[in-house]
Amino acid sequence: MKQSLALLLCAFTAFAALARETKEDFGIRQQDDVAMKWFMDAKFGMFIHWGLYAVPADGEWFMEATALPIGEYRKYAFNQGDGVYFDAKDYHPAEWAQLARDSGMKYMCLTARHHDGFALFDSKFANAFTSVQTLKRDLYAEYVKACRAAGLRVGLYYSPIDWRYPGYFDVTGTNCATNMWGYTTAAWHRENARIMKEEVYEQVRTLFRNYGPFDYVFWDGGWLAQRGSDRDSAFFWEPGRYRDPDNPWKVADEYSDFDTNGRALGLMGIARKYSPKVICSPRAGWIGDFAVDEGGGAVTGLVRKDPWEKCLNLNQITWGYNTNQNLMTYEQLVRYLVDVCVRDGNLLLNVGPDRHGKIPETHAALLRRVGAWLNVVGDSFYGTRGGPWNPVDGQYGFTFKPGKCFIHILPGYTGTEIITPPVPGQGHRLLRLVHPPTAGTCPTSGRHRAHHRSGPEPSQRGHHCGGGNGRLKPGKATALNFFQGQRDEVGQWQGESGACREILGKNCKVSFDYGTERMRQKLFVVGSGVLVNTATPQAPAGLVACGTQLSGDRLTERSKT
Repeated sequence: MKQSLALLLCAFTAFAALARETKEDFGIRQQDDVAMKWFMDAKFGMFIHWGLYAVPADGEWFMEATALPIGEYRKYAFNQGDGVYFDAKDYHPAEWAQLARDSGMKYMCLTARHHDGFALFDSKFANAFTSVQTLKRDLYAEYVKACRAAGLRVGLYYSPIDWRYPGYFDVTGTNCATNMWGYTTAAWHRENARIMKEEVYEQVRTLFRNYGPFDYVFWDGGWLAQRGSDRDSAFFWEPGRYRDPDNPWKVADEYSDFDTNGRALGLMGIARKYSPKVICSPRAGWIGDFAVDEGGGAVTGLVRKDPWEKCLNLNQITWGYNTNQNLMTYEQLVRYLVDVCVRDGNLLLNVGPDRHGKIPETHAALLRRVGAWLNVVGDSFYGTRGGPWNPVDGQYGFTFKPGKCFIHILPGYTGTEIITPPVPGQGHRLLRLVHPPTAGTCPTSGRHRAHHRSGPEPSQRGHHCGGGNGRLKPGKATALNFFQGQRDEVGQWQGESGACREILGKNCKVSFDYGTERMRQKLFVVGSGVLVNTATPQAPAGLVACGTQLSGDRLTERSKT
């Protein structure tokens, strides 16, 4: 029995929508749509957590979780005679950048300093602890150079949290928060916290002045004593354009930066001075240019109206390197990418290199597999916006760009027909997926003719064309079109370069071309099912040329007023 689903969603919206209203906060206005465009177009980025915590290999919170004394933690930076330390001997950031490109990612973001206070860059602050001191290598400079050489947008991660300072848990010296090290209230903590703040300002100035300009910043850990919100701690960090000259936790001029009038700049003031177009997260207390949705929770609901990013970890146990692995599956990763993009977001996916600087091969292989998929269906992600209609959780969603609208079918959808909301000037459209009656056969004549080329034999392909059970299912490739008037032109199946390159999962990136100038807008089905790693001499792993016909799916379409 045919199943149909009416999409009772929002009305069709033009791609060139009205510019969003930006907000000003602490003297800094959010970036406008022009500055945000590269980010909104990019869709997919690489997050990298790397530091001394890679040595114990139990995650980036190891120091705090084990209440390790500072002196003991520092030992991970030096060879203690057993050869087990943060040596970075296999750190080749150009390889990381190439992996990002192979994976379909458009920007990268490496931790310059995490909560342990160890910096991968050259800081001159007296209490700084850096890779330049321990390895005589500026690891961050190498990363920035590799990103730029690869044509990727350069992202900076920086956390002002520093567990090396007891004052972090007691900035007033009057009310020490509970902590793993057992620090208790002490008056000297106030000055200790002020020095911690000075280090942050020296390092933020150093990063933006000497390593920028940056395209993207992931501020993190603005909260104090790991309590409350980042914004609750703005009184201390002063994340806006300027610092208050009467702030109790002053920063000496030698660690400060200033505007042309000699006024001391806050964290975002420094960022915008040296990187005017940089876009920043809200996690230092400023409102942020985009929202952050962290962790492995499901992405559901309507298209989101403001820029946002989902960040999550490929190894679902910790962000930093961990010998324990619970690697996300390919299906999970593709699902996240689809669920995020149909809601107009970006996906920032984390990897954790080991102490040598090597990204685990299991991580790299999974990322390349996703990259192979994006190489085929990337047009339905890159440069698109979520919509024009809201998604249906677990079933499908939409992305669009000028002249094209894409529907992403999820495994939870079992129907064969979709009735769209009204299309301007056309009313509704009934889009019906029709399978041929017998498996293994594809239409080769009549009004629906299949383009084809020679390719591997079925035994090499590991699958066959066709399906024939009347349901949209894995292995089927379908493309749907909006066009004006009745269907009165001969339609032809077409794939990339006139041939089918099929993802052995839920779809092939194909267009159903009616050959008419009256066509108004195409609606492509872009599936997100299982990608089977099948390699032949004629096709790369994960991409198989359908040797004689397309998948066997056909489309019938009629006006519905």
